[in-house]
Amino acid sequence: MIQRKLLNRRDICFFAGLVLLALLAYAWRGTVISYGDQFAQVSISGQIVWRSPLSTADEIMFEPDEVNVRFLLRDGAATFVCSDCPDQICVRSGFLSLPGQMAVCVPNRTSLLIISEQSARSDNADTFAY
Repeated sequence: MIQRKLLNRRDICFFAGLVLLALLAYAWRGTVISYGDQFAQVSISGQIVWRSPLSTADEIMFEPDEVNVRFLLRDGAATFVCSDCPDQICVRSGFLSLPGQMAVCVPNRTSLLIISEQSARSDNADTFAY
């Protein structure tokens, strides 16, 4: 009876090549994507009330219609610091740093959206659905 090894030299080289290819693709992806300048945008009841570059460090407080909401910008990211809503889901959403990420406080009708320089300049839609 012929005994066969579980992995031979060719199998190991194949899997090592796959791992190397995956690591190269991951490293290349990080260097190719460029979002330009990024902004934190706050909307209350659908109206944009504030926009600031993520590169600034700031803490902003809004009190529209007896609602208390605070935001923090730090290290290229933005987050809800506190809100007087009952469930605090918006506060637990954490820091947002990539364009398109959004945190919403539904009871207070307040949203925090990260946008890139390109989306800040134009109001064109990215996609259309029919």
